[in-house]
Amino acid sequence: MVYIWSRSDTFAHGFLILPISLWLIWTRRDLLLPINPRPAWWVGLLLLPLGFGWLLAWLVDVAVIQQFALVAMMIVGVWAILGHKLGAVVAFPLFFLFFAVPIGEGLVAPMMEFTATSTVWMIEMTGIPVYREGLFFTLPTGSWSVVEACSGVRYIIASITVGVLYAYLTYRSLTRRLLFILVSAIMPVFANTVRAYMIVMLGHMSDMTIATGADHLVYGWVFFGLVIFLLFWVGSFFREDHLDEAPVQGTAVDRESNAGGTNQLLLATFISTLLLAGVAPLLAHEVFGPASASRSSVRLPAADGEFRRSGFTGWGWSAPSRVSGQSAAYFEAGEDVFGVIVQYPDGTLVGADPIGSSALFTRDDSGWRVTAKDKIEVEGPDGAVVVDVAQIKGRSGKLLAWSWYVVGGISTSNDYHAKLQQTLARLGFGDAATYRIIVVTPLQSPLGNAPARLQEFVAEYIPLVYQTLRQVTPAAE
Repeated sequence: MVYIWSRSDTFAHGFLILPISLWLIWTRRDLLLPINPRPAWWVGLLLLPLGFGWLLAWLVDVAVIQQFALVAMMIVGVWAILGHKLGAVVAFPLFFLFFAVPIGEGLVAPMMEFTATSTVWMIEMTGIPVYREGLFFTLPTGSWSVVEACSGVRYIIASITVGVLYAYLTYRSLTRRLLFILVSAIMPVFANTVRAYMIVMLGHMSDMTIATGADHLVYGWVFFGLVIFLLFWVGSFFREDHLDEAPVQGTAVDRESNAGGTNQLLLATFISTLLLAGVAPLLAHEVFGPASASRSSVRLPAADGEFRRSGFTGWGWSAPSRVSGQSAAYFEAGEDVFGVIVQYPDGTLVGADPIGSSALFTRDDSGWRVTAKDKIEVEGPDGAVVVDVAQIKGRSGKLLAWSWYVVGGISTSNDYHAKLQQTLARLGFGDAATYRIIVVTPLQSPLGNAPARLQEFVAEYIPLVYQTLRQVTPAAE
């Protein structure tokens, strides 16, 4: 988690979460001091299902679930040792620790699409002609693109984090707190569109001399700061922090009945909590062990029938990969050309996994760009499978590409389905070998409809690929 905070501007706020949580606990010291710890040892049993969730995430290297489970185990441990009364008083400061988990990258792609669509719509409403291709759009004065930094995810994460803290400190009623948090989550989505529109208009009106470089990031953060200021300013008209906080049920001090647990009970609960928390990592390293990193390689088979192996070397395009193993081959049928790429972990990079890359088709500096993306159902060797589809444009022309995973004989383009299959395989229910398959052809087929021709190629050749993958064995070290 600390590594992610240090390398990502999006999650740099993670360094502040623990200090803020400790400060929130300090502000409640007057409520804490009269209450003695009364351990609730049975609460520690919740560490077992949380630890099992951590273990499953560890088996398939899903970091965010491991991190959530870790924070939840810390909170449950504190609750079990201190008891219900103390736990209730510090419930929010402990809950706030969840904001230290770096989560939200999954919003980047849909937010980029939303930003592009809404910005282009606003430009059209202004009366300016605009031509769009995927995340790229062109005005008479110049071209623009929506990149990761323009998605608004940073604004959303920052706004929700600050909004939750502000709502807790400023309001007393649950309704006002939830309403303010909801506004904090929705507001940056639309504010980011307004920001993007303003930047495009600044560039357009200045003949591309303003807001076309790093300065537009500065304008974006200044605009976001103003929006947050307005949000807090409006929210201040409904503040309730002048009211006394309603006492948490069960925390009222009764001098005669507020005796804490014995030292022996505290010590026993502390030790049992540590032991329960240690079950999952013990199983991880002593029973399951790390995933195998055996070296392997894939050789694509020759083809029979209409599609013949070709000496063609590609279009100058290559798909992004999260693994070090890759095999590619090209085939011809008349004037049509088809490419097949199989990406797989070959043991060179420890922990490398192709899952998460099915919808990635271009690199930022490759000279290629995605002009359209979709998901469609095609007929695969084992039945219908939903694949990621992209139309890609570059110097060599336009390409049509399909991408999906093969995990232990299961075909899918869904990251969660693929990870679930990996988890079952690590538990002994199937084969954990994971591959990403990409098939590609020029978007304009000389012999007919390109998607239909690509489907014919998949139907004839990909079953041979599947047979080859089932026979792959780790190579000798």
